[in-house]
Amino acid sequence: GAHIALLMLVERVRKYMSFTSLASLRREARFTTVDFDSFVGLSGPYSIDRHFHFEAGRGVEELSPMKAACGHSSEEFFHNSPAFQLKKILTEFDEDEKHCICKFVPRMLLVHGIEDTTVPFTATSEAANIFTHCGVAQCDEAYISKTGHQDTIMHFMLGGKTLETVMAWLIQMKQPAKNQIQSKM
Repeated sequence: GAHIALLMLVERVRKYMSFTSLASLRREARFTTVDFDSFVGLSGPYSIDRHFHFEAGRGVEELSPMKAACGHSSEEFFHNSPAFQLKKILTEFDEDEKHCICKFVPRMLLVHGIEDTTVPFTATSEAANIFTHCGVAQCDEAYISKTGHQDTIMHFMLGGKTLETVMAWLIQMKQPAKNQIQSKM
């Protein structure tokens, strides 16, 4: 789920950064059906290669749905990692172009349950660190106490700590910054 959504976002960045001019980007943007200003990831294994090793350590790598989604080896897991793909994009552009990445990545919130035994919550902190170092302007993290992998999703869908956290973040993002309010006075 979350890693697939983030791969889509990273591919969007690659596509937009590959345009040679702002005019060609605007022409393409007219045909883009999905445009958004926020991304929320829930309990995602964003560094898929690390997750492969985590699953292998638990002896479940052969049963994991990640195997079918990401490949059958550590190398394929690495290739299908959103964190790796974002780093790879940065190698494709020169230093002057790299600053553009923040124009194409919406603000992000990565949410994870502390008690998650399916995907360790450290996966979220590692991913946020990578995205921030890659130039993502806003990548916030939220860790939900006493919450496991499935609980995080259920609390989002049915109401609970996850939904409350995400909604509070979205509402906060819609509020004008204090300096913007003061400048209008």
